[in-house]
Amino acid sequence: MTVSTGDWPITVVETATSSSDLVRAAAADGAPEGTGFLVGRQTAGRGRRGRHWASQQGGMYYSVLLKPPFPSSRWFGLSFIACLAIRDVIASYLTDQTIGLKWPNDVVIAGRGKLCGVLIEVAGDNLIVGTGVNIAPVVPLADAPFEPVAMDDFGETSVAPHVLATAYKTQLARRYAAYVETGFAPVRAEWLSHCVHRRQVMTVHLADTAISGIFADLGEDGTLHLLADDGTTHHISTGNVELMGQV
Repeated sequence: MTVSTGDWPITVVETATSSSDLVRAAAADGAPEGTGFLVGRQTAGRGRRGRHWASQQGGMYYSVLLKPPFPSSRWFGLSFIACLAIRDVIASYLTDQTIGLKWPNDVVIAGRGKLCGVLIEVAGDNLIVGTGVNIAPVVPLADAPFEPVAMDDFGETSVAPHVLATAYKTQLARRYAAYVETGFAPVRAEWLSHCVHRRQVMTVHLADTAISGIFADLGEDGTLHLLADDGTTHHISTGNVELMGQV
């Protein structure tokens, strides 16, 4: 079982509702795997659970179409490989910062704030991997659960969005091909090596409740294992994480 990870094309669009909307439309027209769009400014960028993603000019807003040749039960791992791929690229520019990962899909700068988010959306039998990176400084949103930061906040590291997207898609394609062959185990181990909240106290906000405890582990199915004060271990597949200690 293999996937085609040749030269994935990137179409640059100045303004759109979101890069993922463009990929969704392309998928409906039969676009091949690897089709990607990079948008200069999104008018309706979004994050997990319908949150607005601030998308002013100067950031990287890139989405790509995937057509996984494996069961949907394995799709969860693609969020983790996307986070690892963009983390590697960002770390190659911010060499004096600790670039870490926060469950389930955020890239953060340790002790500073959120730099990047990944959103996986289903489009029929296809997946859309949307990734937003703050390059130029951003204005925080009032309802943001985690303080946003940008690459340019940390010195003369400015990189063009197209350059960042090109490096990222290369990393993502490589990791995607490896995931097809080797599965989640090596992804899980690498993700944990960059996790910024191992053994830290956190609160996970679910649809109608909140659970506090210590991050105990990342499950083999991508779930967060939270050890609550009463000794119960909760396996959480979705939720908003509020970190109580120093990230």
